[in-house]
Amino acid sequence: MFLSILSSLNKCKPSTRLLSYVQGQAPPDRSDVREYFYSIDSFGQLFLDDTRFKNFTSCYKDPKFLHFFFTRLRANTYEDRPYFTTFPYVSLCGRERNFIRCADVPFVLTRLFDENDLFECCHIPTTNLSIQFQPERLYIKPDTGRIYYPISEKFYPSVALIKDSIAERLSSHLIYDGKSNDLPCSIEWKGKIYPLKNDPHIEKLVYEHSRFEI
Repeated sequence: MFLSILSSLNKCKPSTRLLSYVQGQAPPDRSDVREYFYSIDSFGQLFLDDTRFKNFTSCYKDPKFLHFFFTRLRANTYEDRPYFTTFPYVSLCGRERNFIRCADVPFVLTRLFDENDLFECCHIPTTNLSIQFQPERLYIKPDTGRIYYPISEKFYPSVALIKDSIAERLSSHLIYDGKSNDLPCSIEWKGKIYPLKNDPHIEKLVYEHSRFEI
């Protein structure tokens, strides 16, 4: 069941709303400010929102830029702008307001290094940003089957989606007891069994911030 849900995810597209904007525009009351618009897909790739063909060749790849961009990401509090709902996040850089919308949550864990149990986040090298993997902290959203993981409280929001290819690999280690509404109860990792904690705080973050719907 879990794998069948995962296999269908890339066929499902979150709804979007067309907005009129110009990259680099200034808000009416601030001629010194520039506004840009970005989107993040479920693979953790960052694009200018109006990029026509979004794929690996058109996404941002510079590690320093990605680190700068994601570590400054926060809630969009510019309620006076028409993009407040559609672009719920913003990354500030001087007088630039970089508004962001995402396919799910803005942070995506894009690689897992088994040798040291480290996640790469948003294609930023682990030498600059890494997340320690603790198997028991995985959270599986019941209605989508997607797997999430908590990240440092210094990031907003402090939860990340695990990229599908990693989630599929981890799913082969999940253990079911038949008593948890078809959800796994634990995970086997490197010869040890870890009961899944299903932390209510992580669950709350996922339901508050996940934009993905089947």
